[in-house]
Amino acid sequence: MKKIVVIALALFTAACADNKSMILDYGTKETKAIQKIDPAIGYSALQRAPLCCESLSTLDYHPIVEPGKFDFTVTEESTAFKFSTGKSFVQGFTLPKANGVINVTISAPIVTSVFVPTALILDEQYKPMQVYGSETIKYDASSLLNVDRFFGEIALPAQFSDGRQAKYLLILTTDEAMQNTTELAEPYAPAESLGRTDIVSRIYLDKPIPHTATGVFRLALDYLPSSQHSANTMIQQTSNDVSQKQADAVLVQDKTTVAKVTIQPETEAMFIGLIDQAVKNGDSTKALQFVDEAELAGSTKARDALFEAMKKYQK
Repeated sequence: MKKIVVIALALFTAACADNKSMILDYGTKETKAIQKIDPAIGYSALQRAPLCCESLSTLDYHPIVEPGKFDFTVTEESTAFKFSTGKSFVQGFTLPKANGVINVTISAPIVTSVFVPTALILDEQYKPMQVYGSETIKYDASSLLNVDRFFGEIALPAQFSDGRQAKYLLILTTDEAMQNTTELAEPYAPAESLGRTDIVSRIYLDKPIPHTATGVFRLALDYLPSSQHSANTMIQQTSNDVSQKQADAVLVQDKTTVAKVTIQPETEAMFIGLIDQAVKNGDSTKALQFVDEAELAGSTKARDALFEAMKKYQK
């Protein structure tokens, strides 16, 4: 899932102007507000919510038509359905046509509460095929690259062993999940020196985090679209490229040329080596200084080198 990882790193590790306070991605703008709502309000709303229907075939399904990441909220206005695991608000999705495996990543950020997702896969007849619950979607402690969250990865084959194909995806929670809580792990040790103020400021709570009936989750899908979809995308992309080239030509006529700082490959390689060694030695301040100096010299790879070093030496 290389593409998803790249997107996630770009979002999770974007730096502010001082190159220290790193902006972490909690999902939608409403995430913190939603997850700070008293869980009792969500439970009460779920109890009062009318059931939408008796059959999964009559649920609304949001079509997924291209790879990428998608953020969703589960509120008291969401559809409610009675599953064998209990009543739950639910969101349904129509899976895309793909050549081969569809890789799905599911995550739910923790603030002062968390919506713990379960994924249910249906076939074309809306019959259950596979359930992915607590054995797959588990607590993932915060690090330099992500917030505390529930996280799981699923690989949906083009065809299951019984010959059926995955057609629909449901995200819900269960009675068991809502009755449980989660204890947060201690904050990641190097966070303070690297400017992760969100982790540093988070008080290590002895009080467990409650699970809720409402909340936020993210789906990230990586797959090879079917040939027909790929052809349409290619035609659209070609058209966009032509339009962009035309726009660039106009801009060139209107703008003066700006000198661009370049860096010699040997110099950039030297900085990357220094960054790697500083992170290995646990000297994050020096590593950040090397990043600043390299970028001033014209490097476009220094910050990526920092993140790679963090991942390599993170324990």
